[in-house]
Amino acid sequence: MNKTERGLKLLLLIVGIVSLPAVIAVFMPYSWLVRGVELAEPGTPVGVLVSYLSRLLSAFYVLLGGMLVVFSTDVRRYAGAIRLVALWSLMAVVGFLIYGGPALVKGGVGWFIWFVAGDVAFGLSFAVAILLLQRQIAKQDRRGASDEK
Repeated sequence: MNKTERGLKLLLLIVGIVSLPAVIAVFMPYSWLVRGVELAEPGTPVGVLVSYLSRLLSAFYVLLGGMLVVFSTDVRRYAGAIRLVALWSLMAVVGFLIYGGPALVKGGVGWFIWFVAGDVAFGLSFAVAILLLQRQIAKQDRRGASDEK
């Protein structure tokens, strides 16, 4: 395993492990959810939809984290799935720019939109890093194959 592969493996492992504690939010008491929503968006009612979506999103992060940990065990074997994660992340960034960008421009949406914007910036950085590292691995493979001839 070369340095680039180790870098990709480490990136996936760290992001995967950091995502796993979201399991707490999946099973947190309803009162915690109400308090969190009140802090993020005062006055927002916490009905079935908000509860469902917040727990579902947290469960998604747990699933993604687990998958990234598994993918980190063999970055070549899971290269296609890893690329899919990067491309999905880029789609999420585009979605935010379309729907969340105007809220940032308008202002007056509170501190939480900046938290979301930071999450989106991380998603963009994560996706670009994955794609660049995979590109570097492919280049090294091509060089190695031409050296063997």
